[in-house]
Amino acid sequence: MSKFLEKIRKVTRLQSQPLGFGAGRAADEPTMLLAARTGDPGAVADLARRGADAVIVDLSKSSGPPSKPAAADGLVVGALIGARTEGDATACKEAGYDFVVFDPETAAATALLEESVGYVLVLPPALTDSEARTLDGLQLDAIDVGTIGGAMTVRQQLDLRRVYALTRRPLMAGVSPDVSVTELQTLRDTNVAVVVADSAAGVERLRKTIDALPQRTRRKDSEDRPTPLVPRALMVEEEEEHDHD
Repeated sequence: MSKFLEKIRKVTRLQSQPLGFGAGRAADEPTMLLAARTGDPGAVADLARRGADAVIVDLSKSSGPPSKPAAADGLVVGALIGARTEGDATACKEAGYDFVVFDPETAAATALLEESVGYVLVLPPALTDSEARTLDGLQLDAIDVGTIGGAMTVRQQLDLRRVYALTRRPLMAGVSPDVSVTELQTLRDTNVAVVVADSAAGVERLRKTIDALPQRTRRKDSEDRPTPLVPRALMVEEEEEHDHD
């Protein structure tokens, strides 16, 4: 399992509450991951200081061996790759990258054979339901649904729910640094676990917004519990028995 996936699982689980009258409430933990996208492997440490949980280095247009990213404690680094040649994912792993982001329209299958690295798939624009269901065989960490500009519409929300329902994979989306807490919470409730910023200033602003999000809450038991369906014939029989009594 990649460290990126470990971080995703940590932010998407419900936070347990302390027991006992005297127990203090545990410090709130972030409920979304913040990733920064950059073309400079040397900028990784600076983006981490500004609040990024992960950094995606764009190597898609570079040639030759992937550049090694600058080290930063507690940070995972991924690479956006063209994946056109055999062994691209393995080369990224050896250079210190934890996961790779790839476009299935252009990526060569032989470039993605490394099993010890995480994979994030860039969602094709016209993916059918049948194709989406086959993605389960790729063992993806997440699915990149692109940038969501402005306030999310109901149609966009339905589309995101459809992608998640078919793939059962966490979603990653680019957002504006000006996104509000309410808009970000709506994205989180639509299974977007990772938001991406394209600048250092954007990382700083999104860090504050993510930290201001309320904790995930479990729905009330009455809302989760299904209502039993009693066949009509059985109901009639029970009514007749009560009449005889």
